Amino acid sequence: TSTPTTEATAASTSTPSGRTREDEIIARYVGYWDARFDANSGTPDPNDPALRQYATGAQLDAVLAETQTNLDQGLAFRRAANPADIQRITVVEVNGDRAVVQECVVSDGVIVQRDSGEIVNDEVTTHNVRGEMQRVEGVWRVSSAQLVQRWEGVAGCARAS
Repeated sequence: TSTPTTEATAASTSTPSGRTREDEIIARYVGYWDARFDANSGTPDPNDPALRQYATGAQLDAVLAETQTNLDQGLAFRRAANPADIQRITVVEVNGDRAVVQECVVSDGVIVQRDSGEIVNDEVTTHNVRGEMQRVEGVWRVSSAQLVQRWEGVAGCARAS
C-alpha cells in the first residue's frame, strides 16, 4: 500500500495517541480501503475480520457481498505494476460520532481470474468519493462510500494539484 497524501480541514483536536481526530479518521478511512483490497487479494475472504473492524452498516454489507461475489466468480485483486499512488482525503465535517470525508483517488488496481491469472479489468480511473464515517464502540468505521464523480485515466481531481 502507498502512503496517501492527506489533508485535514476541520478544526483539529488532539486524541490520547497524540494524533488529531482528523488524522485518526483519515487513517481509519484508508485502513478500510486497505482491508478491502487485502480481503479480495489471493483468494477472497468475506470472513476476513478486518472488514468488520473498518466498516459498518450498509458499507459493511456492500464489501462483504463484493468479496463473496469475487470468491464465487474466481476473481481477485492485484496491484498495478506501476501504481499512480494518488489518494487525497480531506475531513469535511465531524459532528459527534459521525464524520464526512472527501476523497480523490486514482483507482488502478487490477482484477484477475484467480485460476488463470487472466486480466479481467485493468482500467485506470479517477474517483471523487464522499465517505461517511461512524464511531462505533470508540472506533471510526466507514458507513458509506458514494461515488460523486468519475474520470477515465488520471484526471479530474487528481490533476488539481
